[in-house]
Amino acid sequence: MQHNFGGVSKVISELAEDIEEEKTNEKLEEKYKLTKVVLTKTKNKSEISGDNNITTKLEDGKYMLAISDGMGSGEQANKSSSTVISMLKKLLTNGFNKEVSIGLINSSINLNSNEETYATIDISIVDLSNGNVEFVKNGACPTFIKSKNRVEVVKSISFPAGMLDKIDLVVYDKDLKQDDIIVMCSDGILESNVEYDNKEVWLKNLLENIETDNIEKIANIIIQEAVDNGLGVAKDDMTVIVAKLDPK
Repeated sequence: MQHNFGGVSKVISELAEDIEEEKTNEKLEEKYKLTKVVLTKTKNKSEISGDNNITTKLEDGKYMLAISDGMGSGEQANKSSSTVISMLKKLLTNGFNKEVSIGLINSSINLNSNEETYATIDISIVDLSNGNVEFVKNGACPTFIKSKNRVEVVKSISFPAGMLDKIDLVVYDKDLKQDDIIVMCSDGILESNVEYDNKEVWLKNLLENIETDNIEKIANIIIQEAVDNGLGVAKDDMTVIVAKLDPK
């Protein structure tokens, strides 16, 4: 069955342009810079990943990191998650309120799908002027904040976008400290571990034991460990985003 995702995406992006918030002329000074690395791995023997991601600067001195994981794998999963990511980019870069944005994405996926077509939403929005970060989650994996050898876990228990008529959005915010590292991942990373009942404990322990603050090395270690969990095979699509906040 063909879903008319493109048409809905177009309508919503036009709507976003119509009701875009007025920007203030006052520019907040950006005191921080964000460095990030994104690593992905496609499920073994699959030609296309069901995961999609975006890392982009927003107009208001903020930076967005986002992962969407389409349920299942392959082309249908990719279509679901790429729809979520492209709509997110259009809506949020137009200054759209994030709750409104995600509600519209959810409605549009529901309107256009007679099948079980849904995708997780996992967003971190970092304010480069004050170091605050907002986490917006819907059905997504936990996010991990690494401060040297301490690791905090931010998680939601809501359902993926498109699964319910009314979205159950979970929003958190936190002030980052200098050198704090944000780690986001799709469930292909977490679910790779079969030893722990509570999968997040595995990744939390792994991050606590990583000595380096080099984000590329951290991302590589996570992907490698996840593949090793599958005895050298990627059992699912995998995405990891590692980002670090530094003073300018």
